[in-house]
Amino acid sequence: MWLCCTTSLLCLTAKPLDVLIVTPGLTGFSTTTTITQTGPGFEVALHRLKTVYTNIAFSHVYLYNLSIPDCGTFVYDAQYILSKWFYEQGGDRSPMPIYIVTPGCLEPGLYNQLAAAWNMLFITVTTSDLSRDKSISPTWINTNIFPTMFLGDVFYRLFLMQNWTSVYMVLDLDSEPMYPLVFRVLDKLLRSKVQTFNIQYSSEKEDLDFKVLLERFATQRPRLAAFLYNIYSVMLFLGPAAQLRLLLLSAAARGHTTGEYVFIAAVPVLYKAQDTFMWQTFDQNDEIIRAAYRSVIFVTMMDVSPSGLHVTEAQLDELKSKWAAEFKSNPFYGNQDLKNEPSIPHLASANAAMEMLAQVLNESMADPDFDPRNGRALARRFLNRTFDTSSGRVILDRFGDRTPSVSVSYFNDTTGDFQVYIRSNITNGDYRYSAVTPVSWFNGSYLPPNEPMCGYMGDKLECLPHTGIQTKELFAGMGVAVVAVIVGSICLGCLIR
Repeated sequence: MWLCCTTSLLCLTAKPLDVLIVTPGLTGFSTTTTITQTGPGFEVALHRLKTVYTNIAFSHVYLYNLSIPDCGTFVYDAQYILSKWFYEQGGDRSPMPIYIVTPGCLEPGLYNQLAAAWNMLFITVTTSDLSRDKSISPTWINTNIFPTMFLGDVFYRLFLMQNWTSVYMVLDLDSEPMYPLVFRVLDKLLRSKVQTFNIQYSSEKEDLDFKVLLERFATQRPRLAAFLYNIYSVMLFLGPAAQLRLLLLSAAARGHTTGEYVFIAAVPVLYKAQDTFMWQTFDQNDEIIRAAYRSVIFVTMMDVSPSGLHVTEAQLDELKSKWAAEFKSNPFYGNQDLKNEPSIPHLASANAAMEMLAQVLNESMADPDFDPRNGRALARRFLNRTFDTSSGRVILDRFGDRTPSVSVSYFNDTTGDFQVYIRSNITNGDYRYSAVTPVSWFNGSYLPPNEPMCGYMGDKLECLPHTGIQTKELFAGMGVAVVAVIVGSICLGCLIR
């Protein structure tokens, strides 16, 4: 009898844990956050997990409605689609624990309401609106690499470390949708900390006169210090590569690309569907732009290079190859000819989410008190942790939100490419940058200050040409004269009185 019980216990222990992962979402190519764009990230990860974790039996299902065209419309059906399916599975009495792992577009907050009520683990891979109130989102984990929470800090910390106290901000309203968001967040953050002058324009409605813009840029005084001679020398340009090219052509013509002015450009990710910042477009201005790019600092909001993800180049190339193979072989993803460039950040995040879930489940199974259906307890095992996955290192904070990988680069004139010199370093929610390599700026190792010693007009008093009187002597004489006038006025006043 004892032998039979022992044998039965061993059989029960050896039996794999059956789990079901459900991925609700939008289909199509209206956004990079659809399940058809991120699907290969889930598929490739699932193949690997089934091989590595023989003690866990993974099942996976997509939930979607092909007739829904975009994120805005999907919001109205998201909860219905998920809850209908859940209760068809038996609800809380389903034969296996269920976990939600989804890209997410505009609807994750609605999924979270259901997940919290069902006590179900909920992981998003492409959204960035995780609620940091754990009483509202006790089971929500986020692996998205986009730095929504730190959009302002990305630039403010850059300004701070360079001691740039005044910045000219230019926004093209008809470019990347992220730019207006950055503009608004940054303007609000900098209002009491860094003096800014803001310009907005619409490149589709009318051309911006960059010549006039640059003239004002070089002579405009900060609005909070009009009595000081402090001219702007740093410009944050939130616009597409084509508009930056026009700006740099005008800047080169005015002599603004010799190292005293800084033009900051930004892009969500180095991804062809977003924009491509390159000096070479094979026209007569290429060499002018290449030289002008030396005056550009480039911010990449999602650095998904091997270095940014903390993986080897070979490792990332292997994953890219597998993701491409899934696109080509599965007509559901609608991209068999790879006409739509795969979105590496989202595929990598989906892959990481699946691998992280498997790691946590595998660890938890050694705990005799582990309940695979307790989403709250399972979510707590993700918090304040660093996960190394085949698609990159994921660092989660105490709320279960991923810390982003942001890089800042300078233009390497030797190679003709941008080279990363600092990366984001976020600890306990405090945004900082860490040096990767020394910056190279016109054969120097420092970026320019807000204003050179003599000013950009070259007419600061201490730098005027000598006319027989030394500058120090001139200031001393002026000081004596001022004191004499003040004393004389006082004496005269006493005499009159």
